[in-house]
Amino acid sequence: MKIKNQILSFVTILIVALVTFSCTNDEPKEVTPLSSIVAIAKADPANFSILVDALKKTGLDVTLSSPGSYTVFAPTNAVFTAAGITSASINAMVAPADNTAIANLKLVLQNHVIGIGTRSADLVAGGTFKTFAFYKSTATATSGANLNLFISKVGNDVVLNAGASNGGAKITTAGTEASNGIVYAIDGVLKLPTIVNQIVSNPSLSSLLGVVTSTPQASVLTVLNAATAVAPVTVYAPNNDAFTAATATGGYLVGKSNAQVTNILRYHLENGNKTASLATSFTSSTATADVSVTTLFTPNKFTILLGTVKIKDIVGTSNGTIKTINIQGTNGVIQVIDKVLQPFL
Repeated sequence: MKIKNQILSFVTILIVALVTFSCTNDEPKEVTPLSSIVAIAKADPANFSILVDALKKTGLDVTLSSPGSYTVFAPTNAVFTAAGITSASINAMVAPADNTAIANLKLVLQNHVIGIGTRSADLVAGGTFKTFAFYKSTATATSGANLNLFISKVGNDVVLNAGASNGGAKITTAGTEASNGIVYAIDGVLKLPTIVNQIVSNPSLSSLLGVVTSTPQASVLTVLNAATAVAPVTVYAPNNDAFTAATATGGYLVGKSNAQVTNILRYHLENGNKTASLATSFTSSTATADVSVTTLFTPNKFTILLGTVKIKDIVGTSNGTIKTINIQGTNGVIQVIDKVLQPFL
């Protein structure tokens, strides 16, 4: 009987212990919810009070307080002040008299936002991202093709649009996670990029950059810099592999004079802002024939083959392929191709 009572006592203690353990582990753990991007900025007025004022003035505070997935590259107060943007100058803007200034400020801020919450590891991988800023074909345009931002790793730094010398910036803090994305502090206010800025930013176009910025090709660089939103230029930009092939033994560019190279470069330029969609091929989904492209090296043209992203130059020795579409700048767009196109010289 004594042993039986001991066993019953042990079983009772074991059951109580298990029930107690189970109840303890079933209790919900308190989780602190993440703040929105705007709330994070408001919580750090020493660094982001100007950003908060700018977001509020342009109405972007509503967007960045709402559910979503955004990455914000946030200039600090010191950075904004150095760029001549202060809380006083922002708050002095009054609608409707200052609608243009407010719209311009909004466009600048949109250039600091990409529509995906991007963690540090993804930024280090680099590449081209669409920002919320857009190409303004007219001074009063309220929408257009999204401008691009190029992110790259230089040494230990993550750099936007090749850094300050190219109107870009460097990330200065690790990302702060928000309920609707991630915030990174940066050391500059990002300039709205031109097509030349986009070429400078993109490492795969370094060979093209070297040629275009060489003294003999100053006239081509002038054409690119002179392009405007209302008179844009489309650049069919050969990548580094294309230039390597064209300058190798027996390559197309070997032995060409400076004047010939100028004409070859002009053959890669088209007036207008021609964008594309790989989903429906480069040419319009309503097109019924190959598209002939009028270049700046008249009368030479090349052809975009119907239903493809293939380019046939006028010599027609082989087809080039459009590898990356729609790298958008403020004064034109870049289509990256894998061949140096050949006109009649």
